[in-house]
Amino acid sequence: MLLVLLYFGTVGLVLSLSMIGAVLVSLLAGEYVVAQRLGVYLLLGSFVFGSLVLAVMNRKSRLPDVGKLVLLAAVWIILPIFAALPIADISNLSVLDSIFESVSGISTAGGSILKTVESWPQGLLFWRIQLQWFGGFLALLTVLLIIAPMRIGGLTSGSSIYLGNLDRGGTQRRAISIVLKIFAIYASMTMLCTIVLFMSGTRAFYAVTLAMTAVSTGGFLPFDGAIDTYVSPVGLFTISLFLLVGATSVFWQRMLLDRRVAGLATHRESYSVMALIAILSLIYMFIIVSISAPSANAIGHALLEGFFVATSLVATSGIEARPGTIALIPLIIVLFIILVGGSAYSTTGGLKHYRMGGMLVQSWSEIERLIYPHNVKPSKFGSQDYDMNLMKAIWSFFTVMILTIAFFSIIIAASGIPFEAALTATISAFATAGPVYEAGWAAPGAETWPTYNNFTETGKIALICTMILGRLEVLVLLSMLSTKYWFNR
Repeated sequence: MLLVLLYFGTVGLVLSLSMIGAVLVSLLAGEYVVAQRLGVYLLLGSFVFGSLVLAVMNRKSRLPDVGKLVLLAAVWIILPIFAALPIADISNLSVLDSIFESVSGISTAGGSILKTVESWPQGLLFWRIQLQWFGGFLALLTVLLIIAPMRIGGLTSGSSIYLGNLDRGGTQRRAISIVLKIFAIYASMTMLCTIVLFMSGTRAFYAVTLAMTAVSTGGFLPFDGAIDTYVSPVGLFTISLFLLVGATSVFWQRMLLDRRVAGLATHRESYSVMALIAILSLIYMFIIVSISAPSANAIGHALLEGFFVATSLVATSGIEARPGTIALIPLIIVLFIILVGGSAYSTTGGLKHYRMGGMLVQSWSEIERLIYPHNVKPSKFGSQDYDMNLMKAIWSFFTVMILTIAFFSIIIAASGIPFEAALTATISAFATAGPVYEAGWAAPGAETWPTYNNFTETGKIALICTMILGRLEVLVLLSMLSTKYWFNR
């Protein structure tokens, strides 16, 4: 298990060093006390995780499958606690509330217990948003390096790297090279989004943080008001476009850059994501036009706002251009959209279109078999071949996902939250679309739902667990807790 410590220490060291950005923002804003405190945690994290890496970096060891699962659990559970330390120290939040903010950031859920963020120091605000940007990149690595190669939840990809084989120097160097390439693309997209937002008139600090939110498909914003009051229509379209990119598969994006036409034509998952966004954009546009005052620019602005909300929902970001827009369509439809999510190999949460497509195709095949029991047809959806083992994995994930949502919904409801609100909060947390819960779903004249800040400690802990399980794809933690494995060692 030495490789578990090595990789865990490496991720922790990178997270600690990334705090340099928050320190620099504090210095530029004249927040010298905040910069000093952040610097302490920067040095502390660098020392602890750096010492761990140095202690095991020259050891030769093999990482078994259970080691990969332990690594994922350690990264997604322990690191958010470390990331919460500066939040608890500098802000007036309790330890539990700080962990809630940290987990919500790293999981890119974006739900917040804060009543206002503009009262926070800019350095701490940048750290909070940087966590979700780091979490988005970590989510990509989790899927590409561990979940897909292990075929957890039915995901599979020949382009992924088997982390269990990373016990030889050459293979490790190759893995590091690919991780750096993914990071280069991720960082380049963030920089491009920042430049476009800044050139469209957005304030520099807001341009950087909004770009980090868009690329990571997160839900944290650097201000309290509506987005359309801080960015121009061009900026709003830019954020929408990068949310769309974040919702599509990284493999589809790579094929697009490499101009592999044959591969692009068969990658139906990304096209289903874009088709859903297009349909949802038109629905929102018609609703906004019907309730808005007629004007020459009404249709154009309504289409832009509809496109923004549609990409935000499908990308499981949950942010809206102005309050109340998401709630223009029924809650049950919104919950279904965010629960399905975007592409499998993206930063989005939820079930993913890949699994949804497999379930629909396999279900239709079973219906056809009732009519034509001896019919022979290819077992594939889109360009993906499937067998019963793959479908069992997909249906297993779906079943466990539903049970998880039901379990934590009951716990939250038992803490005094209305059941409809508890269910919405749980689905939003699991699908990493936290802001959807606070989109204003209470019926006119009815009592408004309690905010995240008004949840009991039990409710907050339940949501923290739900957000982590949503990123760990549930089955990862259940597999790691297998008594059959541990009792037979």
